[in-house]
Amino acid sequence: MNKNILYTFGVFLAAACIFSCEPNKELYPLPYDDRPSSSYLRVYKITSNVWDLDNLNASGFEAVYESVDKNFGADLARAEFFATYRSGATGFITREILVKEITAADMGFAKVAEPTVNDYLRSAPIKITATEVLAKLSTLTSDPDGVPNGTTCNGIFPKVCPAIAFPGALAAGDRIIIRIKIYDKQGRAFTVNNPQITASPSLGNTNEANITSNLTGGQFYNSPMLYTMLVRRTTTTGNPNAYTGTYRMAQVGRWAPDLATNTNNLQIMRTYPQAWMRPYIFGNSATDSTQTVTLSLVPNGLPSQRQLTCRYRGQNITMIINLEAEVLGVTGAGYGTGAAITTMTAPVLPSTPTAPGGLGFPAGTTNANLGSVFVSLANTGVNCTSDRPFYQMTAGAAIITAGAPGTFSGDILMPPGIPRRAFPNRGHYRLDRDGLTVGDVFTIAVDDDVDEYGRRNGYCNWYTRVYLSLTKL
Repeated sequence: MNKNILYTFGVFLAAACIFSCEPNKELYPLPYDDRPSSSYLRVYKITSNVWDLDNLNASGFEAVYESVDKNFGADLARAEFFATYRSGATGFITREILVKEITAADMGFAKVAEPTVNDYLRSAPIKITATEVLAKLSTLTSDPDGVPNGTTCNGIFPKVCPAIAFPGALAAGDRIIIRIKIYDKQGRAFTVNNPQITASPSLGNTNEANITSNLTGGQFYNSPMLYTMLVRRTTTTGNPNAYTGTYRMAQVGRWAPDLATNTNNLQIMRTYPQAWMRPYIFGNSATDSTQTVTLSLVPNGLPSQRQLTCRYRGQNITMIINLEAEVLGVTGAGYGTGAAITTMTAPVLPSTPTAPGGLGFPAGTTNANLGSVFVSLANTGVNCTSDRPFYQMTAGAAIITAGAPGTFSGDILMPPGIPRRAFPNRGHYRLDRDGLTVGDVFTIAVDDDVDEYGRRNGYCNWYTRVYLSLTKL
């Protein structure tokens, strides 16, 4: 009898364990196999955030997506791409207009090859050209607000008056807002609010917006479905071949920014050298950080893009960067004081052991003439284990705040290989120079050893931030 009681108790205990180990699906926003209630496009990579005003014919919105639904992406039928023009001078916007419809078959979805662990189908690069967008916007020739007297917004409540006709051409500072609406094979549609909702509510799409903030603003499965393209000149020189040719590239810093989040962590980094962060992963060897690289335009690429072949972890890889004058509201380098400029223009070599040098930017560098250098998420092709590759992505936002996760303000007591000055997290270049004069400098910042979803959680061990300085030869 005792054996029977114990046996029965064991059965119930095992069952309880099984049921208790099942996840509470109400706590998680992501779809499961038995929850066919949603479909969305997760943005895997945005190629560039800008349109070059000097080369609109080659500019455009380009992204790679993953299709997420019950059947691992196979339920997607098509996607519609809408566009809105917003004036950089006034902030006024046009109506929204449908630019293009693309079927799932034409988006080139395919299963991701091993060793990536991913259940969902991933698209080929999807590009909506600036030419296509401008052709549609040019049809918006009437004022959508219908202002009674044509000059003021008085007496038109509940309408507001920031809506305009498309002016016929783009200017520096303008924005093009892209909204995506998708349809599954059951005919269901999924999208977000269009930008007219807050500016001119009568032009909004409230009745069809149906994606929650868990998706549109999540860190992991981020699917904003709304993207802003900034109209800028890559350089004020107007030279389409700016920042090309031969450069000397040097790795000037490599560190784990998440370790520098409080005073105790900083003390640990000062006292116990992090040997695994020291070797030069860009360079000729573990003790030589320099190499010569050649920058060139990307064939059939966007005008903001440049590519170079460099030595990385003992292998040759091709790296693609973007020269972007402004990105998502960040003007220039995004600094409000002169501290960062001092760091950037100080000589590269330290004058004294306690005053290490800066990045060697030319004299005259200011916040106003700095643009940002961005790196799109990329698989380097180098494996860190038998089944996990290294990825690189844009270093985190340049917020130099002591104690902020993911940032690092520099510390004069740090050992070699870790910045002792407030190096910006993003790479930067001079907008008013073409980078073709001997001695011109620009920088690249990458978060290395991240996973492909941009979680920066150390895909192979612990992600590190790498800072590179490039000097024109």
